[in-house]
Amino acid sequence: MLHSLNSSTLETSLSAFSHNLRLIPLVALLTGCAGLAPSPDKSPLEQQASRVNLLESQQDPVADAAYSLMVAEIALNQGDTALAVKHYLEVARSQDNPEIAERAVRVAVYGQDLEAAVEAAQRWIELDPKRVEARQVIAAIYVRQDKIQEAFDYLDDLIRNSELDDAELFPPLLGILAREKNANTVLAVSQRIAFEYPQRAWAQYLHGMLAAQNGRSEESLRFLNRSLAIKEIEGVHSARAKILLRLGRPDQAVISLRKALDANPDDQYLRLTYARLLVDVKQYEKARIEFEKLHKASPNDAELLYTLGLLSLESQRLDDAEKYMMMLVRLKQREGEAQYYLGRINENRKLYEAAIEWYEKVYVGEYKFDARLRIADMLGMLGRVDEAIAHLDEMLKGSQSNGSLVRIYITKGEMLRSARRYPQAMEVFNTALEIVPGNSDLLYARALVAEKLGRIDLLESDIRTILKTEPDNAHALNALGFTLADQTDRYEEAYGYLKRAIEIMPDDAAIIDSWGWVHYRLGHYEKAISLLRKALSRFDDAEISAHLGEVLWVSGQKEEARQVWQRALKKSPDDPVLQNVMQRFIP
Repeated sequence: MLHSLNSSTLETSLSAFSHNLRLIPLVALLTGCAGLAPSPDKSPLEQQASRVNLLESQQDPVADAAYSLMVAEIALNQGDTALAVKHYLEVARSQDNPEIAERAVRVAVYGQDLEAAVEAAQRWIELDPKRVEARQVIAAIYVRQDKIQEAFDYLDDLIRNSELDDAELFPPLLGILAREKNANTVLAVSQRIAFEYPQRAWAQYLHGMLAAQNGRSEESLRFLNRSLAIKEIEGVHSARAKILLRLGRPDQAVISLRKALDANPDDQYLRLTYARLLVDVKQYEKARIEFEKLHKASPNDAELLYTLGLLSLESQRLDDAEKYMMMLVRLKQREGEAQYYLGRINENRKLYEAAIEWYEKVYVGEYKFDARLRIADMLGMLGRVDEAIAHLDEMLKGSQSNGSLVRIYITKGEMLRSARRYPQAMEVFNTALEIVPGNSDLLYARALVAEKLGRIDLLESDIRTILKTEPDNAHALNALGFTLADQTDRYEEAYGYLKRAIEIMPDDAAIIDSWGWVHYRLGHYEKAISLLRKALSRFDDAEISAHLGEVLWVSGQKEEARQVWQRALKKSPDDPVLQNVMQRFIP
């Protein structure tokens, strides 16, 4: 009868083997004797194993097994997986130790010897029938071999005879099948399981999740719905919502999670999933309410505070946004981001000095660069343009990527353009384009300055350069089309550019304004008025008001034109376009 090799005996035997190995003369290990000449088709390690086994341990099964394990591990370390599999399988057959059988399975799978892995797993089941993993491994191997029937039979037997609850049995099975790459075989097996057990929610869930992973969204939804009809499984609602989003059904996804949350109001994970979904579908106010509820349950959770701060800022609830960001500062959690957004909050309140103070505190994190740019913007808003320019010049002295350089130069040039210092702005963009030639953002910004300087040739050249590589750049199309309509008589050409722009961005107020303006130039007054009213309703802007007033005046609606201009004048008394049009029509 063979000795059973338990863990303690194994450790002792390995130690003894190591000692005995040291007692064998080195010459015996290297050359052997004439009667033990190695077979030339064996590897050096296998040749060595043959010699030592015959010399030292042929009559001792425990020593044989210990030595085989040692050879197997050395073989693994040397990359000889075939030899390692061979020796592990020999020991698994001879010893009643499930741990060795399990190790044999893992080594065989690692060595891609799937037949050996199945044999070792079957031995593992013999030695430890209650170990579910062994059957799962066999099923996975059959899947890898595209043996659908064999894989299903093994799993079916496991499901029928397992004493485990489904919530314990199916998740590991899902994990194993999800790792397999041959999707068609995996789904064929999981679908058969779902059909075999139509009243077990986890069986439906298994196939639904695997179908989702492999891009079969409609099929996945059907089986997840079947699962839900039987029993609610944790995570099924969020999985279902993701599929609905993938299928372009965001409203259904929201309704699904809302119903689930109503039925499980204390499920914080489900509420968090629902709140995040509301953010994804841009229902920010509803999301904020849900995050408020989560915050009450976890008042010092930094991620919840940060999200609430952002959502409050998005909905212009500035006091709430400030409260949450200040809590983060006090907790010293996400401090850099919180300081940055406190600057944004004060910027929204038009408290520019306070905004600068917060931006100056942002010395770490991804928001540091943007905070420094915004300091320049705030200085400009305070009328301290030269100070802002000096601040930007200081930023340019440091080592910057091309992307950062572009942002600094655009901020500097736009500030000079806003201050109507057009020649200086042109110099800034010329310098920038020498450093970063061909950059579309810089070309566009320079084109806007060129228009103010009457350099229509340069504007047209820069915009056409952009359109060569970005033919669907709606802002570039709009800039060229509007300028041609406003400052030349090339109205039909302008119409073509603006038609393309409005098709690309039909809801952009500036493009709608330009589209209305070219219709005015072409004598389509009613169409122009309709478009300009639409643009003004979307963005209350002095230039749009100037355009609408002009078309109203020319079409005979002078009183309404005056009202439009006077209203705009109260908001923007210094706007040059508005002042110019009123001087032309009201001497």
